[in-house]
Amino acid sequence: MIARCIAIAVFLLVIDASSNHLRGAPPANTADGVAYIGIQACADCHPKEHESYLGTKHSRSMQRVDPDKEVTPASFQHALSKRDYSVFREGDRLIHREVIRGADNQELARTDHEIVYTMGSGTHGKSYVYRDGGIFGQSPISWYQKSEQWAISPGYDVPHHPGFGRKLSSECFFCHAGIIENESGNPNHFSILEDTIGCERCHGPGELHAKRHRDNPGELAPGDPIVNPTNLSRELSEAVCQQCHLQAAGKAVLANKNEWDYRPGLPLTDFRIDYQYRLDDDSMKVVGHVEQLHASKCYQETESLTCITCHDPHHNVPAADQVAQYRKICMSCHAEGSCGEPLDRRNEIAGNDCAQCHMPAKETEVPHTALHHHRIGIHQDVADTGKPAVGLSAVLDTSSLSQSERMRCEAIAKFQVAQEQPENPSFKDYGIESAKALIEVKNREESDADATTVLALLAAAQGQPSIAMNLAGEVVDSEQKPSRPRIESLRLLANLAFQRRDYAAAAKYYREVTQYQSEPFDYFNLGLSEQNSGNSANAVKALQRVVELQPPHFQAHRALGVIYRSLGKQDLAQQHFELADQHMKRLQSLDAGQ
Repeated sequence: MIARCIAIAVFLLVIDASSNHLRGAPPANTADGVAYIGIQACADCHPKEHESYLGTKHSRSMQRVDPDKEVTPASFQHALSKRDYSVFREGDRLIHREVIRGADNQELARTDHEIVYTMGSGTHGKSYVYRDGGIFGQSPISWYQKSEQWAISPGYDVPHHPGFGRKLSSECFFCHAGIIENESGNPNHFSILEDTIGCERCHGPGELHAKRHRDNPGELAPGDPIVNPTNLSRELSEAVCQQCHLQAAGKAVLANKNEWDYRPGLPLTDFRIDYQYRLDDDSMKVVGHVEQLHASKCYQETESLTCITCHDPHHNVPAADQVAQYRKICMSCHAEGSCGEPLDRRNEIAGNDCAQCHMPAKETEVPHTALHHHRIGIHQDVADTGKPAVGLSAVLDTSSLSQSERMRCEAIAKFQVAQEQPENPSFKDYGIESAKALIEVKNREESDADATTVLALLAAAQGQPSIAMNLAGEVVDSEQKPSRPRIESLRLLANLAFQRRDYAAAAKYYREVTQYQSEPFDYFNLGLSEQNSGNSANAVKALQRVVELQPPHFQAHRALGVIYRSLGKQDLAQQHFELADQHMKRLQSLDAGQ
């Protein structure tokens, strides 16, 4: 499923143990410019390791869709949104369809998309990806393995959901795809070069390693320029797993960095900082696997326990052997009597399965899915204390960062958390706190495009449009590639121009924004700006795109009706006025719970 909790493969190459990177210089293949060579190049020389990798869930993190492996045909209605969904084949193509109906069951809109990728190993379920032009999007329906049925995707189980409107950036693919190519810098336009998580996501780019062994066949001299996670320090070994398994409340990518810049063998905190909520007793909220493991006494009282102590990323433990295998790992540190319960009692309550009691399965926010708790210890069914969040704390050690970088990252994370939970009183001051910190960073002349863009957005939100416009203009002038800061700054300039009714300037900015991404809001304001600038043909084009992306957008239908009427096209005007009324009545009915 599309969630940033998909595991990654640690492809354990057979290399000489002397070529480790415990605490010395970073591995040679972490240097900029060292090329990725792809999983097949690794498999050619390491067939046994590749074969074992193919048996793991990691090798199925994302795959090109195979209609023969999907359950079709199928159909269902989502109860809360009253939208009808169906899954069917058209030759070798897998199609997902959404139909929206009016009060009289009349079809108001139909959207079909060919599915190009599945996301998720299929153990718990799979989500689905389509491509619209150069932009990827998520299907609103998923397959759930436990219930063996199609149902609405995680996050969509509400009356008003985006349907096929959720677009996927390169960040969304970080824990699913192996290698992407993004020459333009636009996070919304990229090519997927390696579909699934492969060898190099855990061992680093293989160019130097392959060249070394081509030039020196059979040589096992020290200093092999490849990463073996078992030979890294615990911090660096865990970073390989944490790049996908560390899912906290907020995060900030370091200045002038990208998540995709991370290479195994380097600290994750050289690239991004993840934050979790700090509670009123100054403890950290423990919700993710990383925080849970770090809160375990088993972890704290040894330097050797880490992710790959229990998870062999090359071999799946057969279900029949799992209890014995994981118990054996526990018994490598604990004595037989450590549990405190006699054997008969352990067999009675848990089949002598250590994990069942000490790492119990817990329900997750993903429907039909439960995962094991990673705090190893005594678990009791105690209700959540509901302690309020009073701030954010970095999950990993950030002492290597400068004070300005720490201030910058925490401010960006606070901004992100406040954006996601605007009604939460615990975060009501995060905007002011973020602005103060980012102003200080800027006054130190240590700001960057991301930080300046966030500061511009905060200035706009705090009723300072002139300052916001100057800051956003600074980013647009300095950022020539269509990076996220440039896109967000262009959108802000467009919004500010629209608010002051400078529709020609707004249309100019919105045109560029819609070249880089495909969001209904941008197209809607572009349409209004074009119409108010006297460009009816361009306005119609933009508004038609809105109702393609978001069929229930009754305001876009109404605007189209007004424009068509002004152009003397009464039939088209009437059609859109009627659609606007029917969609509005439908949405009102959903709000009323009917």
